[in-house]
This record gives sequence, C-alpha cells and structure tokens, in this order.
Amino acid sequence: MSEYPKPKGIYAPTITAFNADESLSEKGTRAFIRYLLDAGVHGLAPMGSAGEFFALTDEERMRSMEWILDEVNGQVPVYAGTGHYSTRTTIKLSQHALKNGANGILVMPPYLLRPPKQDVLDHFRRVREAVPLPIMIYDVPILAGVEITPQEILVLAKEDVIHSVKWSHLEVSRIHDTRLLCGPDFGVFVGIDLIAMEGLAVGGDGYISGLPMMVPRLARRLFETIHDQQDLAAGQSLWKRLLPLVQFEYRALSTDAGQPHWLAVCREAALLRGIPVGVSRLPLRPLSTELREELQKLLHQLDEV
Repeated sequence: MSEYPKPKGIYAPTITAFNADESLSEKGTRAFIRYLLDAGVHGLAPMGSAGEFFALTDEERMRSMEWILDEVNGQVPVYAGTGHYSTRTTIKLSQHALKNGANGILVMPPYLLRPPKQDVLDHFRRVREAVPLPIMIYDVPILAGVEITPQEILVLAKEDVIHSVKWSHLEVSRIHDTRLLCGPDFGVFVGIDLIAMEGLAVGGDGYISGLPMMVPRLARRLFETIHDQQDLAAGQSLWKRLLPLVQFEYRALSTDAGQPHWLAVCREAALLRGIPVGVSRLPLRPLSTELREELQKLLHQLDEV
C-alpha cells in the first residue's frame, strides 16, 4: 500500500527530562536517548504520551524534538510524535519534525472534544497532504476519547494517508483484525505492555510502550524470540519474567489503589539507572519511597539494576 519502508521492531517512546524547576533538561533528554540507543532499540517514537507533550508549549515540543533528532543523528528511524487537537498545529509540528530529520510521524486523533468521525479522518488527510512523511496513527481510545476502527484504518491506508498503526488497546483483536484487513505491507504495532505477548504472537510487526523504555534489551529479546525466531515457548518463558513488572506498571488500571501511575514508574526506572530525567511537571507526582523500593526490587530480579 505504500512506497515507504514498513517500520518493525522495538520502537521506544522517550521521556522528556525536566530540571527541578520544571524547565526542560537538554542534558537529561539526551542522556535518556543515548541509553535507549545503547540498549539496541530498533527505532524511537518520541513525544507520545510518555513525552508529556500535553504539558509542553509548542516551542518546547519543537526544542525537545530537535535535541532528540540531533542525538539520534540517523542511527535509527524516528517517528516523531506530532499529535495535537488542532490540525493546524499538528501540521506545524510535523513540518518541523520533517525539517529536522524525522523518518515518520506518530499522530493521535484529535482529543478531548471528540469531533465527528468524518472530521477525525479528515484531520489525518490534511496532515498527509501537508507533510511528505509516513504516518503512524496512534490509536489510543482511553486517552483520545475516540477510536479509529480497523475498517477505518483500511480506508485511510488505501488512500495512502496512513502507513502503520500503534494499537494502544487492551483488545488484541484490533491487532489481528488490522493485520488481516490491511495486509503484510502495513505496519501494526503493539502499543500497550499488557498485551505485548499476545500482540506479537498474532502478527504484530513491532512494539511501542513502557517496557521498551524501562527494559529495552529485554523488550528487544521478547520481540526477536516471538517475531523473528517464532519460538512461542521461549517467548512465554521470558514474558513470565516480565509480567510482574508489567502488573506493577499498570496496577492503578486494574485496582482501586490509584497508584502507581505508569508514567511515574517509567520515569523512576530511568532515575534508578542514574539517568537524570527528573520528575513530571505537576500535577503528576513521583513514586513514593515504598513504591520506588518495590520497583527497584522488580528491576533487580530482572538483572536490570
């Protein structure tokens, strides 16, 4: 369906580093990128939800993206997160990413106001018309409030509007339905750790979520075991080792505890490695001492700290 090479493998999201006064930290942002590159990720997907773009001004988003693309310097493909409610702003951020060397763009649907579906689909069409880069749609209904269905993805793919999808959905059926409809040339990525094992086993081409940030070497091993070697038994064995960390990361989604927040977990995993990413801008607070110690124990059990 597309002239662009299909992305595949472990594409790590990136954390936007902050100083103590909540200003952007170039040092911390670059250090986190170097850590991911040294760990052997296949690509990067910066400025998605983990990058906290919603807490940044447009100028801050562009400045951070410049640091990231400069640090990568062509070593791996970068699908720059340029999603915004505004079509005009999405285009501006996407054109900036193109100018600075991005290989593609990661675009979520317009969020919050839940525009009519036709307006949402036209949003992607307008971006594609303005920016000659492949588009990976970031399909994340829990955050955007709207879902682009596999059938609608097929429509946009046939129009050469979108070229891959990150499915951040708990239903693994979205992955195999998209694979069946769109065929082998369309990139389908698992977008949430909770179904990483299943998503790769049913034909996912890649994986973008928290584990690729926290334990990128193990995430790559999981991908290679299931996707490349097609060794499901070995993949299940590795997944059992990773599952306690996944359950900790998403505990707040499956219980009434409310803690920990998945992004605070990902940030703390970097801090435990000595990467100076800082803490999120308020209102999101860092992990408590008790939760930090629990995370450290989980990473130690995986030989990661």
